[in-house]
Amino acid sequence: MEKQLIMFQNITIAVRAKNILEHAGIHGYVQKTPVSGNKPSCGYSLAVADNADKAVQFLREKGFIILGTRSVDG
Repeated sequence: MEKQLIMFQNITIAVRAKNILEHAGIHGYVQKTPVSGNKPSCGYSLAVADNADKAVQFLREKGFIILGTRSVDG
């Protein structure tokens, strides 16, 4: 199953985003952002399986800074 990672600068922001999305009915979980190529990762991501575009839009409207998104298998 494919999931979408919504990437944040740190775990605190990722957890806040998760909590806000859960109140809006969008479920996900926080994980360390995986390494991409040879670049190490120091951030955290919120993984969502459904409504990823809606989640990103909702979080941006709430003032969250999203570093990027990426689709991954899992």
